[in-house]
Formats: sequence, C-alpha cells, structure tokens
Amino acid sequence: MTGSQQTLYLYALPAFVLAMPTIPLFILLPTYYGEELGLGLAAVGLTFFVLRILDVVSDPILGWISDRIQSSFGRRKLPMLVGGVIAAPALIALFNPPSNVSILYLFGCGAVLYVGWTAIQIPYLAWAAEITSDYHTRSKLNGSREAAGLLGILAIGLFGVLFTDIPQSIQYFWLATLTVCLGTISFIITFKFVPDKTGEKQNKQKFTFPHQNGLFKRLLTAWFINGLANGLPAVCLPLFMTHILSAGETEKAWFLFLYFLAAAGGIPLWVSLAGKLGKHQVWCLSMCVAVLIFSAVPFLGEGDFILFGVICILTGVTLGSDLTLPQAIQADCADWDRYRFGQDRIASLYAYWSMATKLALGFAVGIAFPTLSFFELEQGGPYALDMLVFLYAGLPILLKLSAVGMMWSFPLNLKKHQFIQTLLERRS
Repeated sequence: MTGSQQTLYLYALPAFVLAMPTIPLFILLPTYYGEELGLGLAAVGLTFFVLRILDVVSDPILGWISDRIQSSFGRRKLPMLVGGVIAAPALIALFNPPSNVSILYLFGCGAVLYVGWTAIQIPYLAWAAEITSDYHTRSKLNGSREAAGLLGILAIGLFGVLFTDIPQSIQYFWLATLTVCLGTISFIITFKFVPDKTGEKQNKQKFTFPHQNGLFKRLLTAWFINGLANGLPAVCLPLFMTHILSAGETEKAWFLFLYFLAAAGGIPLWVSLAGKLGKHQVWCLSMCVAVLIFSAVPFLGEGDFILFGVICILTGVTLGSDLTLPQAIQADCADWDRYRFGQDRIASLYAYWSMATKLALGFAVGIAFPTLSFFELEQGGPYALDMLVFLYAGLPILLKLSAVGMMWSFPLNLKKHQFIQTLLERRS
C-alpha cells in the first residue's frame, strides 16, 4: 500500500464509526423516548426540533473557532479530540437513560451530544481540503470518507437484523458502547498516521458569512437545492412504500439496504469519471441520471417490488456522487477563497455547508408532512396518493434540474484550480 492509499483509508476510518449511531439517533430514538419511556411524542418531537435548531446555530460558531486554533497537536485534530471527549459520555447517557428519565435529561444529553458531534464533524470535513490540494485526489479522499460512512450505516443495519430478539434498551447500550470503543481506536490510529497542520499563525478573520465569494454561494445554493431534492424522497420513502407499494417491514428493510449498498458501490464510479471529465460535469451527469430514473416512479403500483428495487439501486448509485463530488468542489472553492480574499477559513465554509445540509432536511420534513396532512393521506383523501408521488419524485426532479442548471457551466475547473494553486504557492 502506498502512502497516499494509506492516507485515504486512515482518514476515512473515523467516518465508519461516526455514522454508526446516526440512524438510531435521528429515526429510532425519538419514538423510543416518546412511547417506550412514556415522555410523549409531542414533547419529544418538540425537544428534538429545538436540538436541531441548536445544532444548526452552532455550526458557524464552531467552524470559526476551528479556523482560529493554533496547536502543536494539530489544527483539526484538537477540536475533533475535544468534540469526542464531549460527545462520548453524552452518547452513552442518551442511549442508556435512567428509569426516571425526563425531558430535561433528554434535552441536556442531546445538546451536549450535538455540540460535540459538530465539533468533530466540521474540522473533519475541512481536514480533507488540507490533506491534499490536488484536484482529483480530493475526490478520492471525500469518496473514501463517504463510503466508510455508508458502510457504518450498513453495519448497524446488520447489527439490528442479527439482534432483533434482544430488548431495545440492551441494543442501545451495546450500540453506544461499541461506538465509543471503536471511535477511540479509530481516532488514535487516524491522528497518529494522517498529517495535519500544526503551529499555524493566528487567523484574524472576522465572524461573517463569505458573501463576496460568488463561487461558494453558487455551489452552496445548488447543494441546498439538491439536498432538498434528496430529502423529500427520504422522508416520503416509508409512506411511499406503505401507501403505493403496500410493502411490508421485510421489504422496506431490504429496499433501504440495497439503496445504501448501491450508494457505497457507486462512489468509485463517480470518482473515476470525475478524474476524466471534471467534478462539476460528472455531478451534473449523475443528477440527470437520477432525474431519468425518478421519471419511472409514477408508473409504479401495488406489489411492484422488483421495479422499485431496481429504482432503489440506481438512485442509490447516483447518491454516491452527491455524497462525494460536491464536497470536493467545495474544497476547491476554499482555495479560491484563500487566494481571492486572503483568508484561511476552510472550516467556516464547511460550517455553512453543514448548515445547508441540515436546513435542506428540515425543509423536506416541513414541506412533505404538512402537505400530505392537508391532502388527508392517512384518511385516504382523493388526491393524497397523487401528491405523495409528486413529493417523492415530481418535485425532486424539478429541483435537481434547477441544480444542474446552476452547476453545468461552473467556472472552477481543473485548469483554473491548478492556476490558483500555482498562485497560492508563489504567495506563500
């Protein structure tokens, strides 16, 4: 294994562990606290909503702090280490509540976990932009991280299948314990063997949104629009499988497994294509492919499991591009930002990137659920199924085409990025 290959794999190692508790945390835990522990769905739902707001607000603050750190230990490693020390006990406490649990306990543990998680995630994303300045290697680096994250999600899915008969509380205990133990090991290995900047000069940039960076704003807008296009099918997927396909729990589990497995398998394809055609062109190509696939959704009906399975696999493959290439383009925009405006604020840029991701998912829920409630989906309203299909496929098609229109002629290509790198090297 070459040194560059070792860096790819070892940088991605923490992503596998960080992804493990995400599905239980965001999907399963609210129902567990609301129903099993008796706190009530309304109270738990409101608590998680407030936690999500806190999570979004903390992004730019922690990104700005990360950019200002001077450390002999590592500019990105130090905030990740602090975040891990904060998040680990909060994760164990949240997944192992006492018998007399309260909403205050849920909010306190959740707030500490979210802050610690963000303190890890934003420097971790920014780190990839600093490990290498090579246009194509950045795609590989982001691809390795996202593939590792998808494998972490699949591993927890397998964990749930193998230990179905074990009580949920015990599953949560072992999941949290396993995450903390593996996370400690992965952080130690990655910190030891993956290089990080040390002893940086104090960064004096102000706490402001990079409104003058037109390339960043254009990419961020396209990323938000495409995130909304991906979020709508995600939140509507269980409803679509129930009301359109009449799928059971076994079929639902298999569809999700195929989707994430295909996403992980598709990442090398898009990275390879990006090395030949360019990152923004290949991202646009993958979105066009997704549009073509989604156009078959209105023709699905009850029991069309095979066709829907094919759609899950193909759209999963395109997800691999969404997870990999835009963030590599973002790293190139950070180089332009450093050259044009003379500010080293990579983590701050990724913090706004993280905010856009979370807001897109929030808007997806805020659009889909109230709309379907208005059309009386649960009561069998006359136009409810048509609206469900539109939200699952129709609106995402329109959104993805809008994102393609924004990114098709994106000016920051390989040659221009190499020129920027040359100028930055001369300046330094």
